[in-house]
Amino acid sequence: MPSKWHHPKNDGGTDVDYDFGLPSSERAALSALLNEACHVFRRHADGHWKTHDKDAHASLIAAQIKAHPGLTHRLLQSGDRVIQMLTYRALEMLERQDRETKDV
Repeated sequence: MPSKWHHPKNDGGTDVDYDFGLPSSERAALSALLNEACHVFRRHADGHWKTHDKDAHASLIAAQIKAHPGLTHRLLQSGDRVIQMLTYRALEMLERQDRETKDV
């Protein structure tokens, strides 16, 4: 049985309305971000991220994760490889930020 956070695979050409339990205004912004990321990956990157594209999208997801820590688990259960890759990258970025903050 799929998770309640599972969404259809985004083909990069059709927008998906992602519901990860956020308020409606934030839900719309996150959906737009994820749809754009899937579009870039599947339609322009030929299935291979350019580091600056991946990091640009992941940093925006990192900000969402920081504001809503429970979002991480939901994103990882989305069933979409692009969303999962960006979520893991966002977690790496947040971990690096935490280490740099502790080193100061």
